[in-house]
Amino acid sequence: MNMAYITDTKSTVGGTIWSALQTAGSAVLRFFEDMTLAASRVEIINAMLDMDEETLRSRYNISRDQIVSYVFRDKLVP
Repeated sequence: MNMAYITDTKSTVGGTIWSALQTAGSAVLRFFEDMTLAASRVEIINAMLDMDEETLRSRYNISRDQIVSYVFRDKLVP
């Protein structure tokens, strides 16, 4: 004969606090990841701005006015 088990699914105060801390921690980590990525993109932009038009065209097939859109192409809506 099989027995049925009943489990209590009420949320506890500790569980609610832990969930809130996890959510806040994830948000903080995403913020720092975004800041790090933005800093590296600024470095890339500055390096590309230091290149002459011929180097930009031969390496990346872009002109100077397309640098920012090239660096942020993954964030721009198509």
